[in-house]
Amino acid sequence: MKILLDTNIIIDMFEDRQPYSTDAKEILIGVEKGILKGYITANAVADIFYLCKRSRSIEETRAVLKFLLDKLEVISVTHKDCVNAMVTTISDFEDALFVTCSKKERIDYVITRDEKLLISSELSNAMLPDRFLSLLENWVQSN
Repeated sequence: MKILLDTNIIIDMFEDRQPYSTDAKEILIGVEKGILKGYITANAVADIFYLCKRSRSIEETRAVLKFLLDKLEVISVTHKDCVNAMVTTISDFEDALFVTCSKKERIDYVITRDEKLLISSELSNAMLPDRFLSLLENWVQSN
C-alpha cells in the first residue's frame, strides 16, 4: 500500500505534537515493518528541514532527514508537475503540487491533517491519520 505523508504528519512525529504524534509514529512503524510504502514530496524535504532546525541543531536536523530518507521514497517535483499544479482548482500552490505528485505516483492514500486537502474534490484518497490507522488495521487483519 502506497501512502504519501504530508509535512504536518512528519512534523507531528518529530516535534512530538500531542495528541497527533502517536498516530504519526504508528504510521512510520508500518513503513519500517514493510507493511506500507511511504512517500514524501521533494519540496517537503526542504520544508521539514526548515521546520526541524528551528528546534534542533543542524546535526540533529540532518539526522531527522537521514532517518526519513532511509525510510521514505521521495517523489520528485518536475517542471511538468508545477505546470499541472497551476491548472488545478486548488488555490494553494503547495497543496496543488502535493495533489499533482500524489496522482503522478498513483498513491493509494494521502495522510494529512490539512483540512483543505481533506475536503478537496481533486483528492478523494486523503484521510486523517487515525482514520487511516483504522483502515490499515482492518486491511492487515483481512490479509
